[in-house]
Amino acid sequence: MRQSSSRVLYDPAASGPAYRQLARSIGEAIARGDLAAGTALPTERGLAEDLGLSRVTVRAAYRALAEDGLIEARAGSGNYVRGATPAFEQPLWHLSSFSEDMARRGRNATSRLLDLAHGEATDEELAALTLKGGDRVVRLSRLRLVDGEPLGIEVASLPEALTQAVQLGEGSLYAALSAQDLSPARGIQRMRAVSLDEDVAGLLAVPPGSAAMLLERVSFLSDDTPIEYTKSHYRGDAYGFVAKLDGGDLT
Repeated sequence: MRQSSSRVLYDPAASGPAYRQLARSIGEAIARGDLAAGTALPTERGLAEDLGLSRVTVRAAYRALAEDGLIEARAGSGNYVRGATPAFEQPLWHLSSFSEDMARRGRNATSRLLDLAHGEATDEELAALTLKGGDRVVRLSRLRLVDGEPLGIEVASLPEALTQAVQLGEGSLYAALSAQDLSPARGIQRMRAVSLDEDVAGLLAVPPGSAAMLLERVSFLSDDTPIEYTKSHYRGDAYGFVAKLDGGDLT
């Protein structure tokens, strides 16, 4: 089990929390095939000693990897790399960007800019962003790819008055917002199953009528000002979601 740690390229000088850096390193090793499905990962103590980290850091990294569906904990046995799943799984209990989700998995997430336009907000955008009639928005349409394969299409609408200085394009939207002190603090997301029309299916390289997930998300600043309304179509054969359920009063 200890030998698995030699395939984890952890860089202590990298930026960000140590547990996230470790989780990303393990995710990249899994993506490269260095850690195959079914591989037993080192114990928390063993990996902590090998890398000069605390057990708390290793435990947090393993927890993040399990939440992302990359590893699984087996009672009395340890942590193991999960087998292939038909879809990427996005956790629903924290707000994160597509780029961040894929980076944690060690995958190469890229975007192709489809359109960047300014215009008056539609009724749908007015309601989602609590704008007034005549207010304008910026619409950012992108094709999202993982390792070069199209996975989804996102159309983000942002209040023009708040985001004039934001550099929008193919990079991470949340990183661009953060650079202007406009980081989303929370969000509300709804989803439902749909069938893809010919245009969207063509961009996603699947047959028309293919199953997909339609996501609608509104993100808010820390003062509850809406900053983003995004509608996304993700391929049903390549993207899934996982929710954490806590037991309450089950009587």
